[in-house]
Amino acid sequence: MEDCTKLQEGLDELRGWTEKWLLGFHPQKSRYMRTGRTPFEDKGYKMYTGTDRTGAEKDISVVTDDKLAFSDHLSEKINKANKIVGFIRRSIVHLEPAVFKPLFTALVRLHLEYANQVWCPHLVKDIEVVENVQHRAMKLVPSLKVLPYEERLRKLNPPTLAYRRSQGNQTETYKIITGINDSNCTEGLFKPRECNTTLHGGTLRKSTSQELGWA
Repeated sequence: MEDCTKLQEGLDELRGWTEKWLLGFHPQKSRYMRTGRTPFEDKGYKMYTGTDRTGAEKDISVVTDDKLAFSDHLSEKINKANKIVGFIRRSIVHLEPAVFKPLFTALVRLHLEYANQVWCPHLVKDIEVVENVQHRAMKLVPSLKVLPYEERLRKLNPPTLAYRRSQGNQTETYKIITGINDSNCTEGLFKPRECNTTLHGGTLRKSTSQELGWA
């Protein structure tokens, strides 16, 4: 309840600022979303009028839902990627391996990888449905159509999408702990483990919400 009160106070201050400078917000474009599993009596918020609650919202092309499952985002991006695969199939009669790889990389894969450090799937069913886009696309190459997925990967030499996400996560972690990323946004996200039993050491743990001041 304390957080809800602070949020409403912030909205009241924002409304006062807009009235002072005659720069109003469109009330129908203001929504709020609550994430979490804890049962909570939601009384809503007000700025000019009551603000509607939403279960999912798009921000910088990433659809975030109130359960942080990113199911809507996955569906949107997979549908878009599959449509482009279908366009390639209809446009090119005989697709050679040397042509497929740059086409897939430039037109399809970017939709499945943009901001994936945010929405990276952790459920097996979601991992498989994303990987299936590349699996299906590789069948466009006639010489590889009858081969199993693993053999097609060896012939074309692209990594799996799951591997690329893992590699990207490691890269972002390195940028965070070495200060390459903006420290104002990433400070305290990772901490070294106190009891390190690995051979080389240097393992990390994610900071708790209490350590980050979120709870």
